Amino acid sequence: MVIRILNNTHWGAWLRFLLVVGLLGAKCFLFDAIVDTGLYVSPAHTYFKWAAAVILALTVMWTDKRWPVFVLLGVTDLWIIAQIIYYRVNHLFMTWHLFTLAGNMEGFWSSIIPYCDASLLLFPLLTCAAALCFLWKSAPFRWWETLIALIAGVMLSFTGSFLRWHYHKPYINGAPFTWEWINPCSIPQAFFVDVSENERKATHYIHHRSILAYPLYMAADCIRYYAERNHPAELTEAERAELAKLITPQLPPAEPQGHLVILLLESFESWVLDAVDRNGAPICPAMKEYISSHPVLYARDLLTQIQYGMSGDGQLIVNTGLYPTSEGVACIDYDYCTYPNLAHFYPRSAIVNPCRNVWNQRRMTTVYGYQELIEPDTDDRFAWNDSIVMDRMIMTLDTGGVPCCLMGISISGHLPFDNSPDPIELPDTIPSIIQNYLRTAHYTDRQIGRFLAWADTAKAMQNSTIAITGDHRIFTYDMSEEVRNYGLHANLPFGTAQAGCPFILITPEVDTPITIAHAKQGDIFPTLLHAVGQSHYFWKGMGHDLIDNPSYADDNYALRSSLADKLIRMNWFESPDLPH
Repeated sequence: MVIRILNNTHWGAWLRFLLVVGLLGAKCFLFDAIVDTGLYVSPAHTYFKWAAAVILALTVMWTDKRWPVFVLLGVTDLWIIAQIIYYRVNHLFMTWHLFTLAGNMEGFWSSIIPYCDASLLLFPLLTCAAALCFLWKSAPFRWWETLIALIAGVMLSFTGSFLRWHYHKPYINGAPFTWEWINPCSIPQAFFVDVSENERKATHYIHHRSILAYPLYMAADCIRYYAERNHPAELTEAERAELAKLITPQLPPAEPQGHLVILLLESFESWVLDAVDRNGAPICPAMKEYISSHPVLYARDLLTQIQYGMSGDGQLIVNTGLYPTSEGVACIDYDYCTYPNLAHFYPRSAIVNPCRNVWNQRRMTTVYGYQELIEPDTDDRFAWNDSIVMDRMIMTLDTGGVPCCLMGISISGHLPFDNSPDPIELPDTIPSIIQNYLRTAHYTDRQIGRFLAWADTAKAMQNSTIAITGDHRIFTYDMSEEVRNYGLHANLPFGTAQAGCPFILITPEVDTPITIAHAKQGDIFPTLLHAVGQSHYFWKGMGHDLIDNPSYADDNYALRSSLADKLIRMNWFESPDLPH
């Protein structure tokens, strides 16, 4: 009798509609529970989540077919799971820019597996449970029923808007409720004048509205971005004053006295240098021993300042002294720009890249001032391990007879850490993914030790500078419960999302050991300028020179990040009045 009623009346349509709304709303709240950003979410934001669910559910009520419902629920599952994984990897949510970077993931799909756990299965399980409830065929909504549901969604959103204003009123000096607060149907205010700049950020938007409303924000952000991109950026007075501090009179560059070698280690975190195996032996004995026995500058914990671009942003900061763009990725979106760089000081320069054209490497090699790109002739992302990278670097430096600027990029430390790990003994209490990471780090350290041993005795390396650092961190608080709990119990920095990268500098300019507790990725460029005798370059970089000033300095990152974004978008360094 019940099935007959559902099949032959419009009650079935309403029941199906309410079920879809309930499922979508449940997914919103489940998403919030899994992705805890620590943001305060007021009761007002509950209305936005239900409003987005109501409006989205209306899209499948125009037909009596079942498949549109399953498509909707399946697509939302994929969307939510992808956002959770990306947040666990980067502590950022996916933006529309990232769809242009999909090619960089080719060959690296296995690297996302460590960020997947059983919690992600809850979303498709909800959809499968719903499938049992859609055994009947119900009539589609009539026009007036659709109108009622639409009004209900608008009213829910309007109620949330009003309550949000009410909760914020004490902090905005009692400003009246205006249209700027209204967010009907979760349509993003990015189209209009935003009440708070922070609410334009993806993390705030998702938690204040819902993960289901976020695609609308992405669409608005895309429109706004291209609208602004067509209008030249203008520096504020504060940005102009800050830029004046970073520009110095250009003096003739000094002749390089030796090679400059930059080793950019994939996902190499600072705590690994203090880690030990089951027998108490260091995981990275070669670098540990070299730091303790040679006059080097050693920054224990380097704050990484990458954005969406991960390794691509790491290269940008090290090579140019600029911070990444606030949206998009500079090496993809602004590969036509002119950048200040270190490589142009040298008569010979090259990058050893083990992965063909990842992060637009072929184009960026030239943009960063390098003359040659050394890479494998295969598209296999892991065809070259760190041993091959070191061999190619030694071969390059040992020939040529002139000073060379050489950047070597490691790959063995890339997730899922199964490329050339060393068989060292580790406690069984360590999660398997961290065991694999430590074994790979031991392998990378062995290759670096081999390179440093060669450099200490090679005639070609006299008066040379060697910089070793990580491009970005890899372990995050949200990676998995097992990793998080281990980090907390072992008192490791990634347990509280504080892990950084080390920076080791070997240069004739440092004749006594310098140990620094904390520094920033932006400090590498000005420090290298000093190390290779180019302190009078017109561009100082956005950090500070660690050789002259080893103490941690707050360089007003927010202002300089905004400035860097505009300088890149304006292609400011292309000016013919500037030396390049």
